[in-house]
Amino acid sequence: MSITVIASYLYMLYARVPDPFGRRGVLGLLTLRAVGGFFGVFGLYYSVKYLDLSEATVLTFLAPILTCYATSQYMPNESFGWKQQLAGLVSLGGVILIAQPFSPKGGHDGKENEIQHLLAILLALVGVLGATCAYTTLRMIGKRVHPLVSVTYFSAYTTVISCVAMLVIPTVQFEFPDTAFQWALLVGLGICGFLLQFLLAAGLAYVPPPPSPSSRSDPGTQSSAGNRATSMVYTQMLFALVYDKLVWGKTLSPMSWAGSGLILVSAIYVAVARDENKPSMPSQEHEQAGHQDEV
Repeated sequence: MSITVIASYLYMLYARVPDPFGRRGVLGLLTLRAVGGFFGVFGLYYSVKYLDLSEATVLTFLAPILTCYATSQYMPNESFGWKQQLAGLVSLGGVILIAQPFSPKGGHDGKENEIQHLLAILLALVGVLGATCAYTTLRMIGKRVHPLVSVTYFSAYTTVISCVAMLVIPTVQFEFPDTAFQWALLVGLGICGFLLQFLLAAGLAYVPPPPSPSSRSDPGTQSSAGNRATSMVYTQMLFALVYDKLVWGKTLSPMSWAGSGLILVSAIYVAVARDENKPSMPSQEHEQAGHQDEV
């Protein structure tokens, strides 16, 4: 994270990116994005430690639905119609079919107690709220700052909190990788994590809310394009299935194939569906209104 902060700021200074440290009016949103992103990642990592991966995955995929709902509430020009809500629920159903959570599984060693399990679920839900906060603030920030600015805020906040944790918590210690393979995994994780954060910020900021005051009160100007981008998060489950097959040689079950189909169909529908409440033939309506005024 610290390397990401340094490299990003050096690039922004070299490329003369406007307001590399943020600008007045979005500093609060950038801070919320950093805090939400940290708790989102922390909740996921902690839940994976004490929960089955399928359970943690299903809980994590609650974030896109909450984000779409939140943006429709806090962004006047963002809509989340019932068809898109239904598509989101269908996608979540596909994730459940793939992960098959809360089902009896063999090989449980019995070391996980009930308190740890409940705490893991609680922190996973905290992570969902954190991810929702991060996604929503990214949508609200829009194009007002460069995507790298939000990435550096998140990375800097995570670096500071991690350093404080290593100083305060005795069980949290800093360790270097022991082998070249571990270094390769760490470097790959860093590169992929940076690309994830940058592309996520750029994608969610691609369709900012219209700044016109008149458009805020006009329901015909509502758009669901931002929620389409958020719903694309569901497709990462498909990539996970591909890597399971190519890397680990895991054979997909019929339930997994059915869930993959639901996710893919829902994602395609959300991507190509037209916005609701669009005014029909606005030019003709304006012409008719003009003729009435003249009369």
